[in-house]
Amino acid sequence: MEEEGTGEGLSLSANFWLQPSSLPPFSLTCSGEEERVCFVPSEVVSAPWVESAITKITNHGEKEGEGGGSRFPPPQPSASSNTSSESQGLSLRLNENPEVGNGSGNPYHNHHHEETTAEEDEDIQEEHRGFELVSLLTACVEAIGTKNIAAINHFIAKLGDLASPRGTSSMSRICSYFTEALAIRVTRLWPHIFHITIPRELDRVVEDENGTALRLLNQITPIPKFLHFTSNEMLLRAFEGKDRVHIIDFDIKQGLQWPSLFQSLTSRSNPPSHVRITGIGESKQDLNETGDRLAGFAEALNLPFEFHGVVDRLEDVRLWMLHVKENETVAVNCVFQLHKTLYDVNGGALRDFLGLIRSTNPAMVVVAEQEAEHNDMRLEARVCNSLKYYSALFDSVEHCLEGDSSARRKIEEMFGREIRNIVACEGSDRLERHEGFGKWRKMMVEQGGFRCLGVTERERVQSQLLMKMYPCDSYSVRNHSSEALSLCWMDIPLFTVSAWAPLDAAGTSSSVSQPI
Repeated sequence: MEEEGTGEGLSLSANFWLQPSSLPPFSLTCSGEEERVCFVPSEVVSAPWVESAITKITNHGEKEGEGGGSRFPPPQPSASSNTSSESQGLSLRLNENPEVGNGSGNPYHNHHHEETTAEEDEDIQEEHRGFELVSLLTACVEAIGTKNIAAINHFIAKLGDLASPRGTSSMSRICSYFTEALAIRVTRLWPHIFHITIPRELDRVVEDENGTALRLLNQITPIPKFLHFTSNEMLLRAFEGKDRVHIIDFDIKQGLQWPSLFQSLTSRSNPPSHVRITGIGESKQDLNETGDRLAGFAEALNLPFEFHGVVDRLEDVRLWMLHVKENETVAVNCVFQLHKTLYDVNGGALRDFLGLIRSTNPAMVVVAEQEAEHNDMRLEARVCNSLKYYSALFDSVEHCLEGDSSARRKIEEMFGREIRNIVACEGSDRLERHEGFGKWRKMMVEQGGFRCLGVTERERVQSQLLMKMYPCDSYSVRNHSSEALSLCWMDIPLFTVSAWAPLDAAGTSSSVSQPI
C-alpha cells in the first residue's frame, strides 16, 4: 500500500483502487479535505488493475482529532470485524477446516514450522490468506447491513490491497470480483456519500467478451460440452421418428450446440426431411453470422436446413415471431434463461415466459440452469452461496489454466460480471437469480403446468463418458433421481440439465390453434 503524506495507516478519507476487469475506468469520490491514500493490490503493478477506480470518503464526524493525517479507526464490534458469530458462521461454512493455528500469535511460527518444506509452508500461508479474505468479505457484508460507513471503507480498502484479479491463488482472484461488486453496491445504497460515474458498459453485457470467454471455456473444460451434449441427447429422444423438426433456441449465441446435433440426426437410419432453428438474440449481425455458419454446416452434411433469427429481448418475444408451423415437432432450448425472469417477485414474468413456451406446443423443453441458490433476499446469504459456487468454478478453471494467462482472465471476467450482478444489483437490474433444481421443479409444475420427462440411461451414460475425455477426475455427473443431470466439481453441483413437456402436450404443433 502506498500512502501520500504521513506514511501512517489508512486514513478514514482514503482513496482506494478497485478492479473493473476489462471495463473502462469509473471514478468514485466524496466531498472532503482529508489527505488521500492510494494503493494498488500487491500482486499487480500493471494498468488493468490500476486504471480502475478512485474512491474517497469523509469520516462524517467519526475522525479522532482534527489532523488531516488521522488513522482510519479499526472496525467496532458492531461492525462485525471479528466478534459476530453470524459473520464467523459465514466464513466457516465456506470451508470444512477453517482452523489454521491455535490462536496464540502467528500459527506458522511454531515448532512445526521447521519441519515443513518451503512448498508446504507456502500452501499453508496461501490458505491463511484465503481465510483472511473470506473474513474480510464477511465483515464488509455485515458492515453494509449495519450501515457502518467507516467500517465499509476500511474493509473494502483492505480487500483491495490483498485481493487481485491476477493473484497467484484463485481465492485472491475471486475475492477481487466480490470486492468490486460490494464497492459498486455501496455507491448505489448511499449515493449521497459515495459518488460514482459508471460507464454504460458496466451495466451492459459485453456479448463479444462473453462469446470469446465461452469459446475458451469450451476448449479447456467440459462445462459447455456437458450442457450441449446432454441437451442434445434429450432432444434426440424428442425427435425420434419425426420428419420435420423445429428447435426454438431462446439464446442461441454462436450456435455452438447445434453442429453435433446435426451430425447425430443425419447418422440416423431415418433422418428428418427438414430441420429448422429459430434463434433469439439482441444482435442482428450476430444472428446472421450464426445462421450462416449453421447453414454451411448443414449443407456439408446434406441436411435440409432453415434458420430464422428473431432480434429482440427475451421479455419482448411473442408467439407470432417464432413462426411455428403446422405438422412440425417443436422443441424449446432454454439455457440460462429462466432465472432471468425471477426479478418479478409476483412471478408474473416467469409465468408469462412459460406460457409463451407452452403456446408453441413443444414436444420437449430442455432447461439448463446454474445449480445454485443466488436469489435470496438477504445479501449475506447471496454472498455466502455465490462465493462457494464461484470458488468451485474458479478452482476448476485454475486446474486447467494455471498461471496468469489471457484465456484464464477472460473466463474469470465473464464469471466476474455474474458476481457483480448478484451482489451489486437489486430489483429488475438483478438478473442472475440462480436457483437449484428442486425449486425449478416446483416452479415448472406449479406455475408452468409442465411435467418432468426424466433422464434415460443412455443420457446418463453419455454424460459420464464425456467426463472421461478430460484428464481431470474432479469433474463428475450427479443423477437427480433420474429426473435431471448435474455437472459437479469436487462434488459441488455447478449446472443442471432437465427435460420437460406440457401436461397436455400433443407432440406436434398446429399454428391454427396457437394463441397470439
